[in-house]
Amino acid sequence: MSSQQQSHQRVFLITGANKGIGFEVVKKLAANHPTDLILLGSRDQKRGEEALAQLGSPLNVKVLLIDTSSKESIEQAKQEIQKKYGDHLDVLINNAGIAPIKSDLKALKDTFNTNFYGVKQMNDAMSPLLRDNGRIVNVSSEAAALSMKHCSQDLKTKFLNPNLTETELEELFAPLFKAVEEGKDPKTVGFDPIKYSALENFYLLYYCASKLGVTILTRLEARDWNKKYSTKNITISAVCPGFCTTDLNNKAQGTRSPELGADSILYAVYTENLENGQFWRDGSRLPLESEE
Repeated sequence: MSSQQQSHQRVFLITGANKGIGFEVVKKLAANHPTDLILLGSRDQKRGEEALAQLGSPLNVKVLLIDTSSKESIEQAKQEIQKKYGDHLDVLINNAGIAPIKSDLKALKDTFNTNFYGVKQMNDAMSPLLRDNGRIVNVSSEAAALSMKHCSQDLKTKFLNPNLTETELEELFAPLFKAVEEGKDPKTVGFDPIKYSALENFYLLYYCASKLGVTILTRLEARDWNKKYSTKNITISAVCPGFCTTDLNNKAQGTRSPELGADSILYAVYTENLENGQFWRDGSRLPLESEE
């Protein structure tokens, strides 16, 4: 493809796309944009290639090796986009995410490194490549609103501070890490474990807190965009795809299909004049604190 053709071609990047909701997003985009380029982000090359084969190896889909918990991997992926794919992005979908299976400090760090810091690092690295009228979609969860509901009032006030900075947002989670490291109850630092089926689940707390970070980060990124990249109009959204049947929840029964989750994400990609920095599910705006 010539450089002129590449400059007119839209480029979509979806992380964590070799399975689950991310795979369905790639599948829909590949069908809807046959002349554009869809980058299927995968932290494992073999699994990425297997996903590509499952799609039927469409010519407009390429596997991009990327581990969002690694700054080095993100930088390598960025360089590949610059060298091979026209040096630009039009849509970035931060879909990669994990759920912890333990309640120790490593589980907490791993969860945040992918779900929260991974999103922040991706956006910091890839934003310069975004073209005017581009989109960033940070995949969050209604679990974020649950986490906000169960926070102490002091933490809620800090999370909702309109002048909160990204650095201050990161610092709000530091006491949680310290409490877990010292074997203390997270309630003592304002993070109340979510009550689920009458049980206090610390694994769920880690996941919910990381997604709360994503949702608040989205608001801050949208607010501050013009200070960093004033020449480009970019819409940044947080999206809950809903509780879908995926490996993340061990294919839980009674959940939504990944296809529906993908549609919820794509609403934030396609909808014109979308209010910036907001939290969405199925085209409806979600509150920052759960009403349930």
